[in-house]
Amino acid sequence: MSLSSLYNNSSDVNRRLWRKKSQLIDSTGRAYTAVTHDISMSGMSLFADKYYKPGQVCDVEIPVAAESGLRKYRFNCRVVFSSLCGMRGFRTNLEFLDVPSENKHLIQSVMSR
Repeated sequence: MSLSSLYNNSSDVNRRLWRKKSQLIDSTGRAYTAVTHDISMSGMSLFADKYYKPGQVCDVEIPVAAESGLRKYRFNCRVVFSSLCGMRGFRTNLEFLDVPSENKHLIQSVMSR
């Protein structure tokens, strides 16, 4: 992610607003409530209740409605930036480390909207 993407607003053509309640899972396995803000092919940003240090590795689990019911997508990520953002919690920008093909299809469907 470039420095400009750290402060990017979602009007960028490479990012799409995508607000979903999710779980941010740290390296100890603890899950914290988070809400995604936007997504791109290379990463996402979200609001979390906890500060994450740049470089920290975590997973984000996002439930998405599918034809067969609720499907949970899991993304392996690295924290790029995290900053307190008022009452919404910590705005945390994440870079994807490994994106399975089913996750790529999900991101592409969000990006095409």
